[in-house]
Amino acid sequence: MKPSTSNTGFFQELPVLPNQFFDDASFQRALRLFLPKDIIERVEVDIAQLGEDVLSDQIFSWITDSEKNKPYLKGSGRNSFGRPTSELVVGEGWRSLQDFGIKKGIVATGYDASLGSSARVVQFLRIQLWGSSASNVTCPSAMQDGAARLLQLHLSRDMEPTQRKALENALQHLLSRDPATAWTSGQWMTERTGGSDVSLTETVAQHIPSSEPALANAAENIPLGPWSISGFKWFSSATDSAMTVLLARTQSGISAFFAPMRRHSPTAVTMTGRPKGAAGTELNGVRIQRLKNKSGTQSLPTAELELDGMRGWLLGQEGRGINEISTILTLTRIHSAVGAVGYVGRGLAIARAYAKVRQVGAGRGQRMLLAESPLHMQTLAEMTGEYHGLMLLTFFTAHILGLDENPQADRSGLSNALAAITPDQKHIAPLLRILTPLCKAYVCKKSIPLLYSCMEALGGVGYMLNEETEYLNIARLYRDCCVLSIWEGTTDVLATDFLRALKHPKGGQESMDALDAFFAQNNAVGEPNGWRPIDSWTAVKSSLMEKSQADLVGDARHILWAVAEALVGVLLHEDYRRDESQAAFDVFSRHQARCGGQTFGKPTPGTSNEPQLGTQDRLERNFTIVYGRSGSSKAPLSKL
Repeated sequence: MKPSTSNTGFFQELPVLPNQFFDDASFQRALRLFLPKDIIERVEVDIAQLGEDVLSDQIFSWITDSEKNKPYLKGSGRNSFGRPTSELVVGEGWRSLQDFGIKKGIVATGYDASLGSSARVVQFLRIQLWGSSASNVTCPSAMQDGAARLLQLHLSRDMEPTQRKALENALQHLLSRDPATAWTSGQWMTERTGGSDVSLTETVAQHIPSSEPALANAAENIPLGPWSISGFKWFSSATDSAMTVLLARTQSGISAFFAPMRRHSPTAVTMTGRPKGAAGTELNGVRIQRLKNKSGTQSLPTAELELDGMRGWLLGQEGRGINEISTILTLTRIHSAVGAVGYVGRGLAIARAYAKVRQVGAGRGQRMLLAESPLHMQTLAEMTGEYHGLMLLTFFTAHILGLDENPQADRSGLSNALAAITPDQKHIAPLLRILTPLCKAYVCKKSIPLLYSCMEALGGVGYMLNEETEYLNIARLYRDCCVLSIWEGTTDVLATDFLRALKHPKGGQESMDALDAFFAQNNAVGEPNGWRPIDSWTAVKSSLMEKSQADLVGDARHILWAVAEALVGVLLHEDYRRDESQAAFDVFSRHQARCGGQTFGKPTPGTSNEPQLGTQDRLERNFTIVYGRSGSSKAPLSKL
């Protein structure tokens, strides 16, 4: 044998990453469970094309550029003579990825009236494919989405004509598919006094109408708001956004405001000191103090901001700011869950592709592919099963969101399977109120170790950043995924919120009634082995009824987990019943073995409903779960 050199000897064959629209069986099952047939026929070609587009060489070149050329403050925020400038610079890759998402209608699709109550499921299916190729531009997209929904709700009410003009203009920009005119949005809540706790907000807003009309945009003749806002925001993601929704304190309490990031300035000059004229703008009372140095999401500009006379518009009533901002939080939390399953979906796709080309020792001088290893396939099958449960919970939440936003939607086109898990309209809003924190907390937290396991499935190469082969960079995805269980509410914050919602004097009973109805509607007694999903919920409900919120708060995370796992069990069971796929049943029964034999406060190990299989039969079953195929890696496609 000749010795190897840097250029000779063995080189690992590169894995081929296929279009996840076709390759990810869980994606296909979620699409076909949560969308009516007529909607599927209308959108599947477009979604499949998006799945192809997000894997292009151009996209991965932009990702690499956005990571290499991180955002920075020009001159550390000052010009050559020390004057503050707050000029934020982002790279070409970041801008191009944002433009790509805008052109593809990543936010606008959610407002396509022709899709009815399915618009949100279609939108989030697209984001699931896009997010792991987006290098975090989905963060400003999420806040853009939340701001659009908030403004849309306010524009359905009576308001002063000048404010209506400003809000209508902003909504038009937020829903644009033209990168030249589209806006993203910030959401400024966090201050030094607390993260998710905004009760001690130190930013102050005063109603000081300008003596002379001031403009946000001269070309469109859009006025600035009559409120002057000053204070300090400790975290502001999407610092390059065109507008923000923020919280500030008035005499009546914490209130919500809309403000453009920039305003018209007739004195603005070019870099060389020449007047810009009518096109001149300046920051709207905002100074960027510094950018945050983060563990992940490094392509995303996150900053500390000092506000001094920022002009804005009051949204809703004074003192009701937290209630107003909850509209945005509903959207951003669901976006976080979709982002999490998007990361895991990509990680599993890479792990599947790698297992089909990587050979390992099989004993006695034999070699085999990882895809032929009983242990490796058992591991990937367990990961895939968990991922499938998270996918179903996430898109069930998206389905409920769509029904909440479209209460008059026609349900006649729902499949039998979807109708079985679709509550009466009276239960939709109270169910969404608890589903949002539950889904975000459970899905984001569970996704992080799953994505780590995807990285581990590649061995040492999985731990590398792989910037030279960007599509294999699970390490970057993992680093970015870790933030999802932190921003928009940590797991404990969301568990507390979930408990608070269930114990609310009025709304709590409505939410419990919604869960009662859902589990009663889907209480598949005796299938399998006397499985009764309602038992887990009944145990939780009993505890909720007997104990005070103060006595339960220490168990809030456990309560949320128990309800989430019961919901996942119902969704997996209905997914299996839809076509009686053996692999779908295996995923369901393994979920029950893992956590389905548990009621609140009474954990039991549970037992798998799979028969005792020989090594080869077990490998075949696991292979079908992982690849959606039966037999060898060259076998034809079959159902999950």
